[in-house]
Amino acid sequence: MSLPVIGPEQDFALWAILLAVTAFSFWCERFVWVRKYSSVTLVIVIAIALSNFRIIPSAAPAYDVVWDYLVPIAIPLLLFQADLKRIATEAGPTLIAFFVAATGVVAGAIIAASVMDLGPQEAELAGIFTGTYIGGGLNFFAVADATGMQGSSILAAAYAADNVVTNLHFLLVIVIPGVAWMVHKYPSRHIANARAETREGEESHQRVVSLDLTGWLLALALAFALAAIGKTAAALAGKPEYAMLTITALALIVATAFPGLAQSLSGYHETGTILIYVFLASASAAADVWELIELAPILVVYAAFIIFVHMAILFGVGLLFRFDLAELAVASAVCIGGPSSALALASAKGWRDLIIPGVLAGSFGYASGSFIGVMVTEWLR
Repeated sequence: MSLPVIGPEQDFALWAILLAVTAFSFWCERFVWVRKYSSVTLVIVIAIALSNFRIIPSAAPAYDVVWDYLVPIAIPLLLFQADLKRIATEAGPTLIAFFVAATGVVAGAIIAASVMDLGPQEAELAGIFTGTYIGGGLNFFAVADATGMQGSSILAAAYAADNVVTNLHFLLVIVIPGVAWMVHKYPSRHIANARAETREGEESHQRVVSLDLTGWLLALALAFALAAIGKTAAALAGKPEYAMLTITALALIVATAFPGLAQSLSGYHETGTILIYVFLASASAAADVWELIELAPILVVYAAFIIFVHMAILFGVGLLFRFDLAELAVASAVCIGGPSSALALASAKGWRDLIIPGVLAGSFGYASGSFIGVMVTEWLR
């Protein structure tokens, strides 16, 4: 294996690359095709390409810093609006569809594990794929950490498989609402009312219109405090591997107990989004496609099977109970790809009234995906 152009010891150069990839993905959102296919996908693809073409290393201390310090801060920042009461009242049918979608993921992970041989770490892999397909990439590594898989040689292959299947799934949910047979079988109010095309030059949802520095610093201080309390509580309980889950639970409790807190803060969601993009770039760099092809092609089949069961259950239940087709597509996108996928899909299709429900359901996915993933692992052990 050839050495990368930028070595793992070149911390500043690697940070420059990670931030440049994130900045480039944000910049590209001015183009309609990027908004349609999500800047998150762009970050993942670029990082995987840089790593697999040996421009940057697949493992480096800089990547560990992202996981150890940035991710624990990003979790509260992204969950300050995850008020469970608000989610239940505003997300409405989209949240119900999300629950059905998540049930399909759990069923798919368990069924697939029973018919496939994934080796001695089968239970852990099932939990990891369950977590990431309920809340997104953040939950992938949170479950990996909680189940003792962090640093496992198979984890990079699992992440590569997840990336491949997630991108294919996203393309599928973009196509489905345009299939005439599907539109005729399901209620299609959102599709009928959607505008024909997205305006060129529309402002990105990543832009901060007004930033109150006091509110921003308070958000960072609170995020650091919750991370400190969560890590300390997990360590005192003798379960340091559950630190990410503890931080998630604390952020959810604070957001629900103090629903007006977010109004006094500023820039927290944008900051959390930046940190998650950097995290996805560093994590994607570890996705060695050559290792996936050589060591674990069955993981692609396993992930695809989960998606198949998930969609069969979601669209089957949706047909039975007359769910709107657009709501089903958004629920599937937010379940498998996270809130950013729901944003990209709803914006691309002109479903403006589904953007907020999709993001709210995605916040619930962030908050619950890791816990459900760990439960699946314990069930299969």
